[in-house]
Amino acid sequence: MQNRLFSGKPVNVAIYVLSFVVFMVTAVVNYGYHHADELFQIIEYAGIKADTFTPLIAWEYDVQIRPMLQPTICLGFLKFFELISLTDPYVQAMIMRIFAAIISYLAIVTFVRNTADRIKSEKLMTVYLAASLLIWFIPYIACRFSSETFGGVFLLFAMSIYFSSKDDVWRKVLLGICLALSFIFRFQMGLAIFGFGLWALLIDKKRWKYFVVPVLSFVVAYALLGVGVDSWFYGGFVFTPYKYVVVNSEISADWFGSSPWWYYLDNLVSYPSYFVGIPLAAAIIYLLVRNPKNPYLWCLVPFFVAHSLIAHKEVRFLFPMALLVPAIFMSVIERLDEKWAGEKPWKLTSYILLSLFALVNIVGLGANMSKSAGYQKFYLAKYINDNLKDEQVNIIHGPDSNPYGPFGAISGFYKNENATMHKFTNIYGIWYLLRADAVNFFTCRKCDLEKMVCVGEFAGRNPFDVLRELGFEYQSQSIPKFTEKLCEYYSGFDTGMVLYVFKYVGDKYGFDKTNFKKAVFYYNDCENSEWGQSQTITSEKYYSGGHSSVVYFDSRYGVTLEDSISKVSWAKNLSVVLQVYQTEEIRNPCLAFEIIDDTGKKEKVWDSRKIIDKTKRTYEWVNVVMDFELPEDFSEYTSFKIYPFNPIETPVYFDDIFVVFY
Repeated sequence: MQNRLFSGKPVNVAIYVLSFVVFMVTAVVNYGYHHADELFQIIEYAGIKADTFTPLIAWEYDVQIRPMLQPTICLGFLKFFELISLTDPYVQAMIMRIFAAIISYLAIVTFVRNTADRIKSEKLMTVYLAASLLIWFIPYIACRFSSETFGGVFLLFAMSIYFSSKDDVWRKVLLGICLALSFIFRFQMGLAIFGFGLWALLIDKKRWKYFVVPVLSFVVAYALLGVGVDSWFYGGFVFTPYKYVVVNSEISADWFGSSPWWYYLDNLVSYPSYFVGIPLAAAIIYLLVRNPKNPYLWCLVPFFVAHSLIAHKEVRFLFPMALLVPAIFMSVIERLDEKWAGEKPWKLTSYILLSLFALVNIVGLGANMSKSAGYQKFYLAKYINDNLKDEQVNIIHGPDSNPYGPFGAISGFYKNENATMHKFTNIYGIWYLLRADAVNFFTCRKCDLEKMVCVGEFAGRNPFDVLRELGFEYQSQSIPKFTEKLCEYYSGFDTGMVLYVFKYVGDKYGFDKTNFKKAVFYYNDCENSEWGQSQTITSEKYYSGGHSSVVYFDSRYGVTLEDSISKVSWAKNLSVVLQVYQTEEIRNPCLAFEIIDDTGKKEKVWDSRKIIDKTKRTYEWVNVVMDFELPEDFSEYTSFKIYPFNPIETPVYFDDIFVVFY
């Protein structure tokens, strides 16, 4: 069977060639990262010893919970790039993705070759080969230079060795090394390795003597490539798996959030698209009932169950098991084909389902081969690198839209020294943030665009129209429009995360911005505040940076802006935009605006806007816009104050306060 599958049959050769091309194209096109760990816990860590850029070091490095073998491999690449004078970080990252794709391709081909004898039908063997290489999400996962990909890939190598027809001592040594590498790249793979070991012992009836050599080679490989490399990288002896378990058991749910136990069950069906997810769930249930001795189940079940019991959950945690999906499918299809072979209803049904699956899969592959990875935050950064590398660039970005890194962090690897970044609060801050000596861009997520742009006098309007009138020309978006809808169905992608990019081209539409040109702006992010009431600054909660202003009964007045009215005496309106975090839905907290006549000729004027009138959401930061119309005699007063106010004991947090008089 194996010889027929790998004997040069035209259809199989075509699959090899086509799939390799798909892997390479996906590796080239899918720039950026699926998750920030790909960048900050591998490439940035490698930068610690590379001396080619100043890395941003994630907190995990200080507590020594990450294995350092993959950053060390990355370090080798960086040193090679330095040797050949290749300095473009996007090309460097692309080469590492191509490396990952080639390793993954070899692992999948080897795995299919050594497990193909479980399938009796030659046609199904060809289907098995095609599915293993071309199910739409596999090339995407295969090209990631991530711990999930490398952990899953070396498990495939190990299983390939186990299922091969030869059984000599050197293969057992290699088996142990591959299992050790799988564990080193991603500690969670120990769950799948444990399950597969139990299957070999209890179901495949391997005697204990068989395990001696693989276990010894596992221990030696881990001592050298795990403990040895980690201790060298961290600068002292460390056993990272132990620290990983201890630290994550203490902070994971508190820091990163938790999800219900059924989170993965739901995503198993929905995330890979329902056309793949529903049959996959049915196949797993079928095997659990009719063929519980299936070796792939013994890898999947402990991995899946343990991850379901852990509070913090992300779909990417299951990526290593995605490489086993084709084998699970074929385990069921082969049994059904053997049972109903020759029956016309089965033939007709199988042809229809396979044709539909192929159609859906081709569209999914096309979608993944036409966009960058993940939520494409690096889209604008790459555009600047390709087109404006040597020019001064100013980027005004919305929430979680920083093109050089997530969570407000700036990647040292991708950082452009000619680019400055400013967080955008609302449309009234545009003129304060623009630079006359740079190319100006505005980028914002689709889900934030309207609430950031359509405020104040622009409320209810189309944000694209508002930005165009203010001199911002739509440039592009992070996902091509023709694939945006497809991504929603094929990768669990929230299209609200699509980034829109606008370029400032000047006042070419004749919009009257007289008030904007002489508007006065104030901003406080609670980090280095010169405003009053600084004793309310806290690090308990924060929207950006590391601090906010907490306001409650004992400190009922939050950070306070106080200034002379002479600076804004001409103004007619006041807008205040701020971020608010509440733990309870209460009516008392408000934003106060106070104008004072220090000569005593006029009585103090006090106005306020209740926070609850703008939002009733709790346990999340909410963007709140407060508009005040200034009194006609405003210019006759001497000073003003703006501050949050909360007279009750329940604390409310305020951050990123932006004030504009216009």
